[in-house]
Amino acid sequence: MRTARLLSYSIMLCTILLLPTATFGGPPVTGAELQNIIPKVLRVGFSSRVFSDTDPRDAQAAMELWTEELSRSMGIKALPRPIIFRNTADLIEAVNKGELIIVSLPAIDYLKIRDEARLTPSIVSSSNAGKGREFVLITRRDRGISTVADLRGKTINILPAAKQEVSHLWLDVLLMREGKRDRSSFFRQVKETASASQAIMTVFFKQADAAIVSRGAFETSKALNPQIGNQLSVIAESKSLMGDISCIPNMVNDKLKRSIEYAAEHLHESTIGKQIFTLFQIDRTIPFQPSYLDGISDLLRERDRLLTKLTRKR
Repeated sequence: MRTARLLSYSIMLCTILLLPTATFGGPPVTGAELQNIIPKVLRVGFSSRVFSDTDPRDAQAAMELWTEELSRSMGIKALPRPIIFRNTADLIEAVNKGELIIVSLPAIDYLKIRDEARLTPSIVSSSNAGKGREFVLITRRDRGISTVADLRGKTINILPAAKQEVSHLWLDVLLMREGKRDRSSFFRQVKETASASQAIMTVFFKQADAAIVSRGAFETSKALNPQIGNQLSVIAESKSLMGDISCIPNMVNDKLKRSIEYAAEHLHESTIGKQIFTLFQIDRTIPFQPSYLDGISDLLRERDRLLTKLTRKR
Protein backbone atom coordinates (compact mmCIF):
# COMPACT_ATOMS: atom_id res chain seq x y z
CA MET A 1 0.00 0.00 0.00
CA ARG A 2 2.87 2.38 0.74
CA THR A 3 4.35 1.82 -2.74
CA ALA A 4 0.90 2.45 -4.20
CA ARG A 5 0.77 5.72 -2.31
CA LEU A 6 4.17 6.64 -3.69
CA LEU A 7 3.11 5.91 -7.25
CA SER A 8 -0.15 7.73 -6.81
CA TYR A 9 1.66 10.87 -5.66
CA SER A 10 3.95 10.70 -8.65
CA ILE A 11 1.10 10.15 -11.08
CA MET A 12 -1.11 12.76 -9.48
CA LEU A 13 1.42 15.56 -9.49
CA CYS A 14 2.76 14.86 -12.95
CA THR A 15 -0.71 14.47 -14.41
CA ILE A 16 -1.51 17.86 -12.93
CA LEU A 17 1.54 19.31 -14.63
CA LEU A 18 1.06 17.61 -17.96
CA LEU A 19 -2.67 17.86 -18.64
CA PRO A 20 -2.95 19.27 -22.16
CA THR A 21 -5.63 21.88 -21.42
CA ALA A 22 -6.72 23.94 -18.45
CA THR A 23 -9.22 26.74 -17.95
CA PHE A 24 -9.19 29.18 -15.08
CA GLY A 25 -11.75 31.90 -15.68
CA GLY A 26 -10.26 32.95 -19.03
CA PRO A 27 -9.25 31.46 -22.38
CA PRO A 28 -8.16 27.82 -22.17
CA VAL A 29 -4.46 27.14 -21.90
CA THR A 30 -3.57 24.54 -24.51
CA GLY A 31 -0.70 22.10 -24.50
CA ALA A 32 1.10 24.27 -27.06
CA GLU A 33 0.70 27.39 -24.91
CA LEU A 34 1.82 25.55 -21.80
CA GLN A 35 4.83 24.29 -23.72
CA ASN A 36 6.02 27.88 -23.99
CA ILE A 37 6.00 28.41 -20.22
CA ILE A 38 6.87 24.93 -18.91
CA PRO A 39 10.59 24.48 -18.23
CA LYS A 40 12.49 21.94 -20.31
CA VAL A 41 12.98 19.89 -17.16
CA LEU A 42 10.04 19.44 -14.79
CA ARG A 43 11.52 19.16 -11.34
CA VAL A 44 8.94 17.88 -8.89
CA GLY A 45 10.16 17.82 -5.29
CA PHE A 46 9.14 15.40 -2.55
CA SER A 47 10.20 15.36 1.06
CA SER A 48 11.50 11.91 1.94
CA ARG A 49 9.09 12.04 4.90
CA VAL A 50 6.19 11.67 2.46
CA PHE A 51 7.51 8.16 1.73
CA SER A 52 9.02 7.44 5.13
CA ASP A 53 8.93 3.63 4.92
CA THR A 54 9.82 3.20 1.24
CA ASP A 55 13.35 2.46 0.04
CA PRO A 56 14.59 5.72 -1.58
CA ARG A 57 15.97 3.83 -4.58
CA ASP A 58 12.62 2.13 -5.17
CA ALA A 59 10.86 5.47 -4.77
CA GLN A 60 13.12 7.21 -7.27
CA ALA A 61 12.87 4.42 -9.83
CA ALA A 62 9.09 4.17 -9.58
CA MET A 63 8.56 7.90 -9.83
CA GLU A 64 10.89 8.25 -12.82
CA LEU A 65 9.17 5.39 -14.64
CA TRP A 66 5.70 6.81 -14.22
CA THR A 67 6.60 10.43 -14.91
CA GLU A 68 8.48 9.53 -18.09
CA GLU A 69 5.51 7.50 -19.36
CA LEU A 70 3.10 10.30 -18.55
CA SER A 71 5.29 12.85 -20.27
CA ARG A 72 5.33 10.70 -23.42
CA SER A 73 1.61 9.99 -23.38
CA MET A 74 0.61 13.61 -22.80
CA GLY A 75 2.77 14.87 -25.66
CA ILE A 76 4.59 17.51 -23.63
CA LYS A 77 8.21 17.96 -24.62
CA ALA A 78 9.71 18.26 -21.18
CA LEU A 79 11.81 15.90 -19.13
CA PRO A 80 10.07 15.02 -15.84
CA ARG A 81 12.54 14.75 -12.98
CA PRO A 82 11.17 13.83 -9.56
CA ILE A 83 13.57 14.65 -6.74
CA ILE A 84 13.38 13.19 -3.23
CA PHE A 85 14.86 15.53 -0.63
CA ARG A 86 16.30 13.80 2.41
CA ASN A 87 16.99 16.98 4.34
CA THR A 88 15.10 20.22 4.70
CA ALA A 89 18.04 22.50 3.91
CA ASP A 90 18.41 21.08 0.40
CA LEU A 91 14.69 21.40 -0.24
CA ILE A 92 14.66 25.05 0.88
CA GLU A 93 17.67 25.81 -1.32
CA ALA A 94 16.04 24.22 -4.39
CA VAL A 95 12.82 26.16 -3.82
CA ASN A 96 14.56 29.49 -3.38
CA LYS A 97 16.69 28.93 -6.49
CA GLY A 98 13.55 28.38 -8.55
CA GLU A 99 14.48 24.81 -9.42
CA LEU A 100 11.10 23.19 -8.61
CA ILE A 101 7.61 23.41 -10.10
CA ILE A 102 5.79 21.82 -7.17
CA VAL A 103 6.77 20.42 -3.78
CA SER A 104 5.01 17.83 -1.62
CA LEU A 105 5.82 17.64 2.09
CA PRO A 106 4.15 17.10 5.49
CA ALA A 107 2.14 20.13 6.58
CA ILE A 108 4.03 20.32 9.86
CA ASP A 109 7.28 20.60 7.89
CA TYR A 110 5.81 23.41 5.80
CA LEU A 111 5.00 25.32 9.00
CA LYS A 112 8.60 24.89 10.13
CA ILE A 113 10.12 26.28 6.90
CA ARG A 114 7.52 28.75 5.62
CA ASP A 115 9.58 31.75 6.73
CA GLU A 116 12.62 30.44 4.86
CA ALA A 117 11.20 28.87 1.68
CA ARG A 118 9.40 30.99 -0.90
CA LEU A 119 6.44 28.72 -1.62
CA THR A 120 2.66 28.78 -1.24
CA PRO A 121 0.36 25.91 -0.20
CA SER A 122 -1.85 25.02 -3.15
CA ILE A 123 -3.15 21.44 -3.34
CA VAL A 124 -4.16 18.81 -0.80
CA SER A 125 -5.77 15.40 -0.94
CA SER A 126 -9.20 15.64 0.65
CA SER A 127 -8.23 12.80 3.03
CA ASN A 128 -5.40 14.94 4.39
CA ALA A 129 -7.76 17.57 5.75
CA GLY A 130 -11.03 17.55 7.70
CA LYS A 131 -12.43 15.07 10.23
CA GLY A 132 -10.44 12.14 8.85
CA ARG A 133 -7.28 13.88 10.03
CA GLU A 134 -8.43 14.24 13.61
CA PHE A 135 -6.57 11.93 15.98
CA VAL A 136 -8.26 9.91 18.69
CA LEU A 137 -7.04 8.26 21.87
CA ILE A 138 -8.79 4.92 22.16
CA THR A 139 -9.13 2.36 24.97
CA ARG A 140 -11.28 -0.67 25.74
CA ARG A 141 -14.57 0.11 27.42
CA ASP A 142 -14.03 -2.66 29.99
CA ARG A 143 -10.67 -1.28 31.19
CA GLY A 144 -12.17 1.46 33.34
CA ILE A 145 -10.12 4.11 31.57
CA SER A 146 -11.99 7.33 30.82
CA THR A 147 -9.37 10.08 31.04
CA VAL A 148 -5.74 10.62 30.13
CA ALA A 149 -4.91 10.61 33.85
CA ASP A 150 -6.24 7.05 34.07
CA LEU A 151 -3.44 5.93 31.72
CA ARG A 152 -0.70 6.51 34.28
CA GLY A 153 1.38 3.34 34.46
CA LYS A 154 -0.39 1.86 31.42
CA THR A 155 0.80 0.95 27.92
CA ILE A 156 0.05 2.96 24.80
CA ASN A 157 0.71 2.33 21.09
CA ILE A 158 1.34 4.98 18.47
CA LEU A 159 2.61 5.08 14.89
CA PRO A 160 6.26 6.11 14.32
CA ALA A 161 6.95 9.84 14.28
CA ALA A 162 8.35 9.51 10.76
CA LYS A 163 4.83 8.60 9.62
CA GLN A 164 2.71 10.73 11.93
CA GLU A 165 4.77 13.35 13.73
CA VAL A 166 1.66 15.34 14.58
CA SER A 167 0.22 12.42 16.59
CA HIS A 168 3.37 12.44 18.74
CA LEU A 169 3.05 16.20 19.15
CA TRP A 170 -0.53 15.75 20.31
CA LEU A 171 0.45 13.00 22.76
CA ASP A 172 3.09 15.29 24.28
CA VAL A 173 0.50 18.05 24.68
CA LEU A 174 -1.96 15.64 26.32
CA LEU A 175 0.72 14.74 28.86
CA MET A 176 1.75 18.35 29.47
CA ARG A 177 -1.88 19.16 30.24
CA GLU A 178 -1.46 16.63 33.05
CA GLY A 179 1.73 18.38 34.17
CA LYS A 180 4.06 15.73 32.68
CA ARG A 181 6.85 16.26 30.17
CA ASP A 182 8.40 12.80 30.18
CA ARG A 183 6.46 9.91 28.62
CA SER A 184 8.60 7.31 30.37
CA SER A 185 7.67 8.65 33.79
CA PHE A 186 3.96 8.53 33.01
CA PHE A 187 3.40 5.40 30.90
CA ARG A 188 4.68 1.93 31.65
CA GLN A 189 5.49 1.57 27.94
CA VAL A 190 5.10 3.60 24.74
CA LYS A 191 5.36 1.30 21.73
CA GLU A 192 5.42 2.21 18.04
CA THR A 193 3.39 0.05 15.65
CA ALA A 194 3.73 -0.25 11.89
CA SER A 195 0.13 0.65 11.05
CA ALA A 196 -3.02 2.15 12.50
CA SER A 197 -4.89 -1.15 12.12
CA GLN A 198 -2.20 -2.91 14.14
CA ALA A 199 -2.40 -0.26 16.88
CA ILE A 200 -6.18 -0.62 17.03
CA MET A 201 -6.09 -4.41 17.21
CA THR A 202 -3.54 -4.44 20.03
CA VAL A 203 -6.05 -2.50 22.12
CA PHE A 204 -8.93 -4.68 20.96
CA PHE A 205 -7.08 -7.87 21.96
CA LYS A 206 -5.91 -6.35 25.28
CA GLN A 207 -2.24 -6.29 24.27
CA ALA A 208 -2.10 -2.55 24.99
CA ASP A 209 -4.21 -0.27 27.16
CA ALA A 210 -4.55 2.56 24.63
CA ALA A 211 -3.55 3.76 21.19
CA ILE A 212 -3.49 6.95 19.16
CA VAL A 213 -4.70 6.70 15.55
CA SER A 214 -6.42 8.95 13.04
CA ARG A 215 -10.19 9.14 13.22
CA GLY A 216 -10.32 8.04 9.60
CA ALA A 217 -8.44 4.83 10.39
CA PHE A 218 -10.60 4.17 13.45
CA GLU A 219 -13.86 4.69 11.55
CA THR A 220 -12.66 2.38 8.78
CA SER A 221 -11.80 -0.34 11.30
CA LYS A 222 -15.23 -0.01 12.93
CA ALA A 223 -16.94 -0.31 9.56
CA LEU A 224 -15.00 -3.49 8.77
CA ASN A 225 -15.48 -4.99 12.23
CA PRO A 226 -18.47 -3.67 14.24
CA GLN A 227 -17.10 -5.36 17.38
CA ILE A 228 -14.33 -2.75 17.42
CA GLY A 229 -16.95 -0.04 17.81
CA ASN A 230 -18.67 -2.03 20.55
CA GLN A 231 -15.52 -2.74 22.55
CA LEU A 232 -13.40 0.40 22.03
CA SER A 233 -14.14 4.00 23.00
CA VAL A 234 -12.57 7.41 22.36
CA ILE A 235 -11.44 9.24 25.50
CA ALA A 236 -9.73 12.20 23.80
CA GLU A 237 -9.75 13.69 20.32
CA SER A 238 -7.65 16.30 18.58
CA LYS A 239 -8.57 19.02 16.14
CA SER A 240 -8.00 18.22 12.47
CA LEU A 241 -4.22 17.90 12.04
CA MET A 242 -3.42 18.13 8.37
CA GLY A 243 -1.27 15.52 6.62
CA ASP A 244 0.79 16.08 3.46
CA ILE A 245 0.49 19.23 1.40
CA SER A 246 1.59 20.25 -2.09
CA CYS A 247 3.01 23.75 -2.53
CA ILE A 248 3.92 25.81 -5.59
CA PRO A 249 7.07 27.94 -5.35
CA ASN A 250 6.39 31.66 -5.63
CA MET A 251 8.66 32.01 -8.66
CA VAL A 252 6.51 29.72 -10.83
CA ASN A 253 4.82 31.53 -13.73
CA ASP A 254 1.36 32.69 -12.58
CA LYS A 255 -0.40 31.25 -15.64
CA LEU A 256 1.24 27.88 -15.05
CA LYS A 257 0.42 28.08 -11.35
CA ARG A 258 -3.28 28.65 -12.03
CA SER A 259 -3.26 25.90 -14.64
CA ILE A 260 -1.80 23.47 -12.11
CA GLU A 261 -4.43 24.41 -9.53
CA TYR A 262 -7.31 24.06 -11.98
CA ALA A 263 -6.06 20.72 -13.26
CA ALA A 264 -5.64 19.45 -9.70
CA GLU A 265 -9.20 20.38 -8.75
CA HIS A 266 -10.62 18.60 -11.82
CA LEU A 267 -8.19 15.68 -11.94
CA HIS A 268 -10.86 13.21 -10.82
CA GLU A 269 -12.90 14.07 -13.92
CA SER A 270 -10.22 12.89 -16.36
CA THR A 271 -9.73 9.31 -17.56
CA ILE A 272 -6.25 9.16 -16.09
CA GLY A 273 -7.48 10.71 -12.84
CA LYS A 274 -10.21 8.08 -12.51
CA GLN A 275 -7.62 5.36 -13.07
CA ILE A 276 -5.47 6.84 -10.33
CA PHE A 277 -8.32 6.88 -7.84
CA THR A 278 -9.46 3.37 -8.76
CA LEU A 279 -6.09 1.62 -8.95
CA PHE A 280 -4.27 3.36 -6.14
CA GLN A 281 -7.15 4.11 -3.77
CA ILE A 282 -6.58 7.80 -3.37
CA ASP A 283 -9.30 10.41 -3.16
CA ARG A 284 -9.72 13.63 -5.10
CA THR A 285 -7.50 16.67 -4.72
CA ILE A 286 -8.95 19.93 -3.45
CA PRO A 287 -7.70 23.53 -3.23
CA PHE A 288 -5.79 24.37 -0.08
CA GLN A 289 -7.56 26.53 2.50
CA PRO A 290 -5.54 28.38 5.20
CA SER A 291 -7.92 27.02 7.85
CA TYR A 292 -6.57 23.52 7.17
CA LEU A 293 -3.42 24.47 9.08
CA ASP A 294 -5.25 25.88 12.12
CA GLY A 295 -5.20 22.60 14.06
CA ILE A 296 -1.43 22.10 13.84
CA SER A 297 -0.73 25.81 14.41
CA ASP A 298 -2.89 25.83 17.55
CA LEU A 299 -1.23 22.64 18.79
CA LEU A 300 2.26 24.06 18.32
CA ARG A 301 1.30 27.22 20.22
CA GLU A 302 -0.20 25.18 23.05
CA ARG A 303 2.91 23.01 23.26
CA ASP A 304 5.14 26.07 23.52
CA ARG A 305 2.91 27.65 26.15
CA LEU A 306 2.78 24.48 28.26
CA LEU A 307 6.54 23.94 27.95
CA THR A 308 7.16 27.45 29.22
CA LYS A 309 4.72 26.92 32.09
CA LEU A 310 6.26 23.59 33.11
CA THR A 311 9.79 24.95 32.84
CA ARG A 312 8.97 27.80 35.21
CA LYS A 313 7.65 25.34 37.79
CA ARG A 314 10.92 23.38 37.89
